[in-house]
Amino acid sequence: MLTRVTLAAAIAVAVSLPAFAQSKGAARGRGPRVATPVIKCAADLGKGVTTQRQFCDVIIADKSTDSILVTVPPHRGAAKLMFDLHNRVAVPPESGLPTQAFARNTSIVSVLGPKGELGRGAAVSEFRTVADLYDRLPGGAAGGTKSVAPGPPTSVEVSVPAGVTLVGIVGERLDVLTKLGKQTYETPGRPIAIISNIRVEVTPLK
Repeated sequence: MLTRVTLAAAIAVAVSLPAFAQSKGAARGRGPRVATPVIKCAADLGKGVTTQRQFCDVIIADKSTDSILVTVPPHRGAAKLMFDLHNRVAVPPESGLPTQAFARNTSIVSVLGPKGELGRGAAVSEFRTVADLYDRLPGGAAGGTKSVAPGPPTSVEVSVPAGVTLVGIVGERLDVLTKLGKQTYETPGRPIAIISNIRVEVTPLK
């Protein structure tokens, strides 16, 4: 199992994408290429209403199978894992006043390899109105949108050593500042952020 020190196998929900989808205009031959990895997401949020991006919750967990598991194509030298990290915004009812909706979220996530942590990412954003959201998620009541949504994206890049083809992304901590004060969440099983646009830059073995 892929924990903070080991590898894991099964997962609740899988979102499988082409294992090596070469990006448009990527150089042919043996140079670096951007690929879409296979992603297994324990909490799939579906595609955004506007962007059509695939979104996944990042969950506080010791095992990557309880959050997000990423299979990196075999590669020469170090690969680069790239993704967009969004704060997970609780959207109030439309009747709520903007001043009542203020929240400043700071989420921290870890990227895990077979021998421990490879790197971290953090997203800091503020929410006042729906104009501060990056997208909305389908699945709400009466065919509407969910009451949670991704905030603006923060780009994260983490180096993946040669020979490592399985990494996990797990939540570490969420700090939320509202007019009522500051709350910190570190309990395992809690979703604290949202991820989209996961991709890797690799130099193929052949």
